[in-house]
Amino acid sequence: MTDETSWGGILEEFNRLQSEAQEQSRATGKNVTLNPHALTNKYVSELFQHTQRPLLIYLADFLNGQKAALSGGEISIVLSDKDGIVETTRKLPPGPLDVILHSPGGSLEATESIVDILRSKFSEIRFFIPNAAKSAATMLALSGDEIYLASSAELGPIDPQMILRKDGGYTQSAAQAIIDQFEGAQKDISSNPSKLPAWIPILPMYGPSLYQDSKNAIKLSKEIVRSWLVKYMFKSIPKKATRIHKAKRVVNYFANHKLLKSHGRRIGLTEIEENLKGLLNVKKLDDDQLLYSKVMAVYYCFQHVFLRSPAFKIIENHLGNRYVRQIQVPQPIQLPLMSQPPQNP
Repeated sequence: MTDETSWGGILEEFNRLQSEAQEQSRATGKNVTLNPHALTNKYVSELFQHTQRPLLIYLADFLNGQKAALSGGEISIVLSDKDGIVETTRKLPPGPLDVILHSPGGSLEATESIVDILRSKFSEIRFFIPNAAKSAATMLALSGDEIYLASSAELGPIDPQMILRKDGGYTQSAAQAIIDQFEGAQKDISSNPSKLPAWIPILPMYGPSLYQDSKNAIKLSKEIVRSWLVKYMFKSIPKKATRIHKAKRVVNYFANHKLLKSHGRRIGLTEIEENLKGLLNVKKLDDDQLLYSKVMAVYYCFQHVFLRSPAFKIIENHLGNRYVRQIQVPQPIQLPLMSQPPQNP
């Protein structure tokens, strides 16, 4: 990567354009503002010219804690993202597609819909991961034919997370942890009923169906990702039985809560190689330095756009069609000021 396409190099270029806009404002007496997309358009175009493949960009500013909180959960993959995917792929030709993906994950059902939209049009998809694609975003990447992972980038576990009510609010727990705890309680109480009082404060949070819902969620996530692997990434393997066997091994690793222990766990190139030993079609993005520098330049550009705007999610293509979600900052209500305090009757 050259200095010009590093994070700092992109920052210097933004600052230079900002200074030029300020100089133009002073010279003309008009308010000239920086258009941050002028720079993103430049680097997106350069990447397209290099690959000669249609490009889709899906980026969420989820590492910004303030935006993540103000987005109300919309920073994750949600069903409304379908609008952005449809809008930004509408003018792209069918055939191959490259996707730059940076997301914390989100809804499995929304991810399934997005994959269905993409695969109804694009026959061969490569995912570029410059930083992180976690949870359902890992599932999305696993629907591709190839994954290009930067050496510092990471995927994550795909074990489902369940939302539980707790102390008047909500908390998130791994579906497998819920199953393990429920079965542990069942075994504990069956073998020693005197332990029931210790479990009474815990058991009400399970509700009437949480145990079965957790089992269903695990089964569904595994089935969906396994079917994508068989259909897309492993499609060149002649024997279907071999495709299914490999897909099961991949899914059983990514969904293994007992092994990975944390839903936020890093799964990078080293972990993939150690645990899957060449099963997954993942390439080190850095091995092609020119491609790496162009992908990272696009990623860094959009990170600087996030820093300079209220946008928390951008879905865009190489033609400049974009779908942007922004945080809405409520305006304070202006109350009229009294010229004098009210008089007592």
